[in-house]
Amino acid sequence: MRERIIEVVEPYISGLRKRTSLRCTASREQEDAMNMRVRQLWAPLLSTLLVSVSVQFVALRVPQLPPWVFFTRNGVSIVLAPLWMLALPFIGALGAWLSLRAGGNTRDRLLTALGSAWLNGAILTLGVPLSMIIERHFSLSIKLTAYIVYMIAWCLVPAVLLALGALPWLGRKATMRARGATGL
Repeated sequence: MRERIIEVVEPYISGLRKRTSLRCTASREQEDAMNMRVRQLWAPLLSTLLVSVSVQFVALRVPQLPPWVFFTRNGVSIVLAPLWMLALPFIGALGAWLSLRAGGNTRDRLLTALGSAWLNGAILTLGVPLSMIIERHFSLSIKLTAYIVYMIAWCLVPAVLLALGALPWLGRKATMRARGATGL
């Protein structure tokens, strides 16, 4: 009787072992892919963002180089730190280089370099609908003018400067140098 039970149960147990083994292998591969994504994109992006915010914080407090303040016709003010703007190409290059060192492809390097600009854009985009709810004493035209002006001053211009700094790290030659290849 015992042998009969073993004969019936044995194929079922061996099938479970195979399926469990396949699931573990698939899980391990997904985990490795996630670790690569974090290493190639998110860690360099967050470190670049931290450097950008730190430089911006310091740049707004340097008394020798005061921030530039511009006003629109609606009374919206724009504050730009020239020292931060000068540092943005170097920050973009740092982000692209960190992603390249981690093995990131061209898309990851560009996203890493532009990370602080697109995170600023995301924060501004989330802030406008929220300000429409909270700040009812400002007209819609002032809010939309402020949104457009801030998107240009805090996202578009920094994105161009960050991309200029990242250009040397985006090409095929940079990828080949990072991998140790010597040919074209």
